[in-house]
This record gives sequence, structure tokens and C-alpha cells, in this order.
Amino acid sequence: MSEGVVAAADVRLALPARPPNVAVVRQALAGVADALEVDVALAADMKIALTEACTNAVLHAYDTGDGPLEVDMRVEGPRLTISVRDRGPGFKPLPAMRDEAPLGFGLALIASLSDAFAIQGGSAGTEVQMTFELGPEVTDGAPPPSGSQLREHRPHPPSEAVQLRVAQGPLVGPVLSRVVSLLAARADFSIDRLSDAQIVSDALAQHAGPQTVDGFVGIRIDEVEGALEVRVGPLAAGGAEALVAASELPGLGRIIPRLAGEVSIEPLAEEPPAEVLRLRLTEAAPSPD
Repeated sequence: MSEGVVAAADVRLALPARPPNVAVVRQALAGVADALEVDVALAADMKIALTEACTNAVLHAYDTGDGPLEVDMRVEGPRLTISVRDRGPGFKPLPAMRDEAPLGFGLALIASLSDAFAIQGGSAGTEVQMTFELGPEVTDGAPPPSGSQLREHRPHPPSEAVQLRVAQGPLVGPVLSRVVSLLAARADFSIDRLSDAQIVSDALAQHAGPQTVDGFVGIRIDEVEGALEVRVGPLAAGGAEALVAASELPGLGRIIPRLAGEVSIEPLAEEPPAEVLRLRLTEAAPSPD
């Protein structure tokens, strides 16, 4: 791979670096682990390491105000590499004091739980990478190098939204379902409406892939009082209507507008033409037609 070219992550998550959002990232990883049928003990180690990396960014990356937390999860054959990045001013690990680990307890724990560990930083932020071997068939030593977020010039994520980008395939359903369910619970949805949100996320996961412009299902979720504003895209021209139509079930009609209530299509100023499907999931059930 040439310098400056970074392979697309299978799962990319960007959200505000705040303590409650660490749970959102954990749920995304749980979805990946489910899809890959990761051993329970290994999945627990992965969650602990990811939690430490995210918590470190949340607590130490930004001196004042908020900033983004960006997490990539990349499946590379029998390995999963997770990258956690902030956009703070960067830091230099302090020397060890007495018997303390030079990188601090959290980073030392990540290094002990993962099969490979790296940390780099600078004016563009700090990135922690951890790689986990998913099966006993891995016998060739150290994992291959993985793409770095710091090498990729991405636009700054929105300050408030949760953004999720998942490669079309088996990861979409488990990841999206877990993330949407957690956000719906955080918005105090009733049990019935939480179930509705899961059904909508399942419909999006099942039908959005063929309508995307690049093979990645993109979801943006804005949390507002008692509701989740969901944007799905970019989709190819006509893709939003096709996605809604594909959610139709015999005797129930189109599931997405039936359960989401407010549905609209927003054209994007792109070439070739693209669009976004917008949904509003509320705590209260939508009124029947």
C-alpha cells in the first residue's frame, strides 16, 4: 500500500468524546464480535481494551470543551485491528515513577490484552491501535501493519452526532442494531418503542446496502429530546425510495414509515446524484394513517 493510502475500515464510528459515549463504542464492538463469532473470553478482553482506550481519550484528549472520538474496526483475515483516535494536541508518555508502567495503567492494560499494540500522536491528535488474533490458525508472528487514521485526511466529524459507517455485509445488522438500541434506551424509549427502533434498524441493515454509492452503509444519528433523528446515506439516486419500498411486509405495509413516523428524502449536491433518507424515531408511537 502506497504512502498516504489507507484501506477503508469495516466499521467506522465518530461521536463526541464524552463518558456516556464509551458505551456506544462498546456496543459497536459487541456487534462486530457477534458477527465474527468471537470467543466470549476474547470478546471480553477486546471490550476492556477498547474501553480503556476510549476512556483515556475522553478524559485526557481535550483540555476544554468537547472534541471527537473516532474508532475504526478493521477485519484483516484472522485478525481484528481497532484504532481509537482523538484530535487533541497530543501527548508524550511520562517516564515511569517507581513501579508504575511508563504508559500509565490503562495503556499498559491495553498492551497486555491485545496481540499487538501501538500508539502515535502529534498535532493531528493521538491514535491507539490494538490488534487481536481471532483464531488459533494465526501462526506467522506479528500482525501486518494496518492503516492509520492519522495518515488519512478526514473532515472534522459533527460535534454532536453519532456517525456510523459499516461495510455492506454481515457486520451491518449486529452493529447497527446494538448502537440504535442503546441510543433509543438512552432517549427513554418505552419497551414497545425500543422494539420498534430495533425493527427499523434491522430493515435498514437488510436493505440499505444495495442502495449505497460505495458499498458502505452510512448512518448519522442526532439525539434530541425524546427522539432520534436518523440520516441514512449517501444513497444512489432513487435509493431512498427503493429502501423504504423494500421494507414492506405482507399485511403490514412499509415497516420504515409505519414505525418511524416522519420519513423524508433529501437530495445531495453530488455527482453522480445521491440522496439521504431521513427518519425520526420518537418516544411516542406515530399516529396511524
